[in-house]
Amino acid sequence: MNCSEYLVDYLIKKGVADVFGYSGGYIVPFMDALYARKDEIKIHVCYNEQGCAYAADGYARMSGNLGVYFTTSGPGAVNAFGGLADAWFDGIPLMGISGNVPTNEQRGFSGVRQNGFQEMEIVSMTKHITKYSVSPNHAETFPDIVSRAYKLATTGRKGGVVIDFPYDIQKTSIDCR
Repeated sequence: MNCSEYLVDYLIKKGVADVFGYSGGYIVPFMDALYARKDEIKIHVCYNEQGCAYAADGYARMSGNLGVYFTTSGPGAVNAFGGLADAWFDGIPLMGISGNVPTNEQRGFSGVRQNGFQEMEIVSMTKHITKYSVSPNHAETFPDIVSRAYKLATTGRKGGVVIDFPYDIQKTSIDCR
């Protein structure tokens, strides 16, 4: 099972029945995993990323369940910030999943931009409007990241979380025993 399949499986096991999203190149492995389970989880395609975040927020408000949205990298992820801020201020359980460039194309420790197409530092940009924002760099830590994100979004004062999901990590196989 790869990390994308793991995340979809985890969401289904937690009772997530609907996700809201807008496609793009760096979120395709996750979308493929969703599509493979389309009989168990419904994909609502939105006109733009902002609409995805607000739709997931509205779903969470009405159902009391976790709202989940997905976007592609860079500007696509940034377009969803309004929905994240809304969830932060109102205590709404929301999970944003944004695709990102492969880890080898991301910014180095010097902060110098690498060659990633539409690469943006989503984690630092969302840390003040989320309970948890993370970009996994190693597939073996991914199950713990997903579990922590879900728990933080849905317990205590609820709120938004972001998993900024690098393309190569989405496709990496993990042992889930």
